[in-house]
Amino acid sequence: MPPRLTLQSAAVLAALLQAPERELYGLQLVQATGLPPGTIYPILARYETAGWIASRWEDTDPREAGRPRRRYYRFAADPIEGARDGATAAQLALAVAEDRRRARRRVSGPAADAGAAAGIAL
Repeated sequence: MPPRLTLQSAAVLAALLQAPERELYGLQLVQATGLPPGTIYPILARYETAGWIASRWEDTDPREAGRPRRRYYRFAADPIEGARDGATAAQLALAVAEDRRRARRRVSGPAADAGAAAGIAL
């Protein structure tokens, strides 16, 4: 079953799709999306469980590097097209939501107020 697509998960997909052959570590994804780490890492875990991405720990000594080891994420070989399809589906869902919002604005103008006063639901 593919992971649930939300605005946040679509942002992570978009960041990964900028250079699908490149590995990114978590902080790079935080910076690219503007989302907090507490949002990014569960999304990455869902994508990894679904087989869309793979991860690895870098081979470095944290003492020598002066920082914790980084976990790098990249697309798994086959799921790039599935992830692109998921990103497209998320964009379509956003467009539909925007159309509905605009339609509600049109209905909620003065005519809708007059209709509500008369007991008519628009």
